[in-house]
Amino acid sequence: MNHPVKKLAPKLSSVDLAIIENKNSFNAELEYEFFQNFPSEHTRKCYRRDITQFFEFIRDNFTTVSSYGDIKRVHFVAFRNWLNDAGLAPKSINRKMAANSSFFDFLVEKSIIAFNPVTSIKRPRQEVVKPTNDLTDEQVSTLFGLIDKLEGPGLLHKAVIYTLFTTGIRKAELINLRLKNLTQKDGIYLIEIRAKGGKQLTKVLHPKCADVIHEYLNYLRVETKEELHPEDWIFRPTRNPLDGNIVKPLNPKSVDYIIKSWCSKAGIDQRISPHSARASYIGSALDNGMDLYKVSRDVGHASVKTTEEYNKRRQKISDSPVFGLGFLNKKEG
Repeated sequence: MNHPVKKLAPKLSSVDLAIIENKNSFNAELEYEFFQNFPSEHTRKCYRRDITQFFEFIRDNFTTVSSYGDIKRVHFVAFRNWLNDAGLAPKSINRKMAANSSFFDFLVEKSIIAFNPVTSIKRPRQEVVKPTNDLTDEQVSTLFGLIDKLEGPGLLHKAVIYTLFTTGIRKAELINLRLKNLTQKDGIYLIEIRAKGGKQLTKVLHPKCADVIHEYLNYLRVETKEELHPEDWIFRPTRNPLDGNIVKPLNPKSVDYIIKSWCSKAGIDQRISPHSARASYIGSALDNGMDLYKVSRDVGHASVKTTEEYNKRRQKISDSPVFGLGFLNKKEG
């Protein structure tokens, strides 16, 4: 069963979902009820993809399966092993299993099946195969020194980079920021974001980042000759060669390009993505003595273990606790 993992269409049809038409003929209704229960569009897309992949695997490898009730624990064991043989990272496999487990819990709740076949299946140990590369403090300082000279349309790039590296927010969270999400309290600027899992987070902006964002917004006002509306996206394209419409959120690929191109110009040659800014934010905060729990809450992690995974900076040998042992460091009288 060493088949390559297929690229699947993002939309999940009721036929894909049920393999064949369920005898109760309400798959479309089930699909709507299950997926629309998740407030995040990103979560819905990921769950659609992972659940569809399982049912396509069943359709291609177990032709006798014709209904939800026919799916047994052994089918998910085979699916897990197939994903592992295809070289997927443990974290990805666990996410796919969790998505399907959620769907089958839903089917149990609707009394369509008697039990969830994903329950109690052993999951692979979640180890990072290709960790997100973060930047050192020196590299980030070099990057900032380079973009500080930007003016005009380049202010968008400057604002994107400063915001990602000094807040640790995700790319999707940055793209969805609207002017109404930029607030002020006691002279300090804040941004309100809808984070992963539908969480609402309030992030404090560093004064330098706030200045950069306002410099960019002032440029937008001059260019558009209009006052910005609270519902306007903060980060939006400076030009659109297709239809001229720039009153829309920045394209995710544009954020990728901004980060990669300026890191390259700064002489940073490792594999870099917008998520590297998040890892750099977490790593720098922890490396400079910030409390792990506070950092974890600040970036919206449900567990401090997740925050620890993002910290790619390795402790120096000289930082070992062995050098702090009191009974070996007492001065001879």
